[in-house]
Amino acid sequence: MTILPRDIRYGLRTLRNAPLFSCVAALTLALGIGANTAIFTIIDAALLRPLPFPAPDRLALVWEDTSMFGLKDSPAALGNYADWREQKHAFEQMGALEYRSFRLMGAGEPQQLEGSVVTAGLFETLGVKPTLGRLFREADDHYGAPKTVMLSDGLWRRAFGGDRAIVGRALDINDEKYEVVGVMPPGFLFPDTSNELWAPAGTAYSPSEFANRGRHNWTVVGRLKPGVTLGQANAEIRAIASRAQRDHPDTNDRVSAFVAPLRDHFAADLRPALTALGGAVAFVLLIACANIANLLLARASNRAREIAIRSAIGGGRWQIARQLLAENLLLAGVGGAGGLLLAIWGVRFLKKLMPGGISAISAAQVDFRVLAFTLAASLLTTVLFGSIPVIQTLRMDLQDALKQGGRQGTGRAAQKLQRCLVVSEVALASVLAIGAALMIQGVARLRSVDPGFRTQNLLTMNTVLSARQYGDPAKRLAFYDEVLHRVKSLPGVKSAGFTLGIPLVLKGWINGFEVEGRIARSGDGYSNSYYRVVTPEYMQTIGFPLLAGRYLEDRDNSGMPLVLLVNEATQRRFWPGQSAVGKRIRFSTRSPWVTVVGVVGDIKQAGLDVPPKPEIYLPVAQQPRAIQGLVIRAAGDPTKLTAVVRREIRAVDQGVPITGVQTMEGILDREVFPRRAQSLLLLMFAGLALLLALLGIYGVLAYGVTQRTREIGVRIALGARPSRVLLAITGQGLALGIAGIVCGLAAALAIARILAKLLFGITATDPQTFALVAILLLAATSLASYIPARRAMRIDPICALREE
Repeated sequence: MTILPRDIRYGLRTLRNAPLFSCVAALTLALGIGANTAIFTIIDAALLRPLPFPAPDRLALVWEDTSMFGLKDSPAALGNYADWREQKHAFEQMGALEYRSFRLMGAGEPQQLEGSVVTAGLFETLGVKPTLGRLFREADDHYGAPKTVMLSDGLWRRAFGGDRAIVGRALDINDEKYEVVGVMPPGFLFPDTSNELWAPAGTAYSPSEFANRGRHNWTVVGRLKPGVTLGQANAEIRAIASRAQRDHPDTNDRVSAFVAPLRDHFAADLRPALTALGGAVAFVLLIACANIANLLLARASNRAREIAIRSAIGGGRWQIARQLLAENLLLAGVGGAGGLLLAIWGVRFLKKLMPGGISAISAAQVDFRVLAFTLAASLLTTVLFGSIPVIQTLRMDLQDALKQGGRQGTGRAAQKLQRCLVVSEVALASVLAIGAALMIQGVARLRSVDPGFRTQNLLTMNTVLSARQYGDPAKRLAFYDEVLHRVKSLPGVKSAGFTLGIPLVLKGWINGFEVEGRIARSGDGYSNSYYRVVTPEYMQTIGFPLLAGRYLEDRDNSGMPLVLLVNEATQRRFWPGQSAVGKRIRFSTRSPWVTVVGVVGDIKQAGLDVPPKPEIYLPVAQQPRAIQGLVIRAAGDPTKLTAVVRREIRAVDQGVPITGVQTMEGILDREVFPRRAQSLLLLMFAGLALLLALLGIYGVLAYGVTQRTREIGVRIALGARPSRVLLAITGQGLALGIAGIVCGLAAALAIARILAKLLFGITATDPQTFALVAILLLAATSLASYIPARRAMRIDPICALREE
């Protein structure tokens, strides 16, 4: 029991006597372990940790498959959900939700809150229970029933100070009284972090809406029965969808359905990025290990005489090996502790860079699982970098070490190993540098994508109207007209308009419609499209190019024939080879026909990397529904208008919440922010890896120069020109660098498919990027090689020989 403490004390003294080596080694390890621990924390939260629900592997999402419209995982229509719920056998329970905005009054300033309307069985399906109060009951989920609501833990604490008497209290939401029946537990942010309250769907919609098969807005969650597989559930849901296609061909023609694990909803988009980042930090750790191994090999060579003397006076090989391993364990412990501290800061940093709205990532933190990972990483690095120099030390010729008087150079086997480690470092750094370069170019190309409209000088915001105060469509129209009149009268405002959803902020809703004459031609009379309700001048404000016909105008009101605009994608899909102007559609067999009066260009509504989908635009005066997105085109800097626009809206209605104030350029920046953050992280890791690799090249060459001082001095004394010495040493470094770069390029080509999903506008095997990275790495290798080579060419042969 006294042996281990003695070895540790001896190791501490040894490391204290070599402070530069100890600090460099510990810092290198801390960087490698810290980066890996931080990324592992995010990966664990997003991909590995079970969802915070009972039996999470039995939870699944049921999506509509509308591939014919370009959407495989489409939200469901309530009528189809009703079929699934009534005819299910594979599912134990099923529930559904629809995103909804709520206007909360009486808790400070008017607030617009994001939430959902849910069916009564949703929370039971998830298996979650409130911390206060109760869940919704079937009696709450009926049209005409008293309004009830459940709050998130965050909203309860923020707006109501965590008052436990909140249950039973009536809140003013959307100008109606909602009784609070429960508060959800901390961390429950389903389906994402934006949801702060939930209300029963039955009180929000009339019974007829639950038979609607044309409005696809509902996210459906099901809990499989014990023993039922995903394949069995898929077969059942597809069979139900097939019957709906037969029974309701007007709305369900070619609309299928499928079941997917709930985990995929949270992790599918993140998996490629986190996989790439996880691989990157693993490369960084491997490079750090290789660097430490090189340092320890060099240090073991310098300690050859010390080890030989200890062996000569009775020290056994196992005793010496044990002491060397104790030193390595101390280094690993210090590096692991430093890495853990870096990881705690790194997780906070990564949360800011990761896409918002993902509850699993928002809850990520350093816990016992992360501590276990850090411990495992520290022990693994000890095995990786610690055993190599120990083995080399035990194999050295101790008699030769004593004869050399402590000036023994590294053996040939150790030299080959050092060179192999350096080549490996450069290869790994090359892979990371290529990945970072590809991602940065992809982000730049994504940001430069033409969204289809003029984004400069646009200010956007949302205004949420009271359902009670503005239940009458005429009052809503009066509000829009008065706000637009006031805003357009402001100095510096060129035009303004309202829309159902601001591009790239609200992706849009899908609505079914019938194309006149299409049944006779193809048998699929009903089709789907995204739709927007807008004020007349919105199209000109946003900058839609008019391709045919006319824009919407003030005369398109309730007393005039119904009209709409379509985008070019709609014209291509439903009227290929002909103009859509003059064509007609209707939204049900009981609704009137609506005439297309204009065709506008396609714009990027759902994402800069998402191809434009068919869209229709309806005048708000003919479609009596609330719209909230206000878009203002300024003559100059749009941010200067924020205060005065707020003032004018408040002058019309003091109680209207104003949220989401941002420029369109800011929206575009937010759109590419996740990819930009990922590319910057990869660039940081690539830079760290390259720095470590260059330090490895420098260290090997610098140590080689030190060991060959006498040889180089003799060569110079015999007439070798310093420039030839410079070229010889630099050539060694370049040879190592070129070998590493070639291996790295080959490896990057082999794993290119991993990055393919993260790139935009560039292939993962882009030859120009590979060539540019190779040239830059070669230049960096030359610099790392030049410094020790320059030192070698300045060796004074007299001094070198005198030291011998």
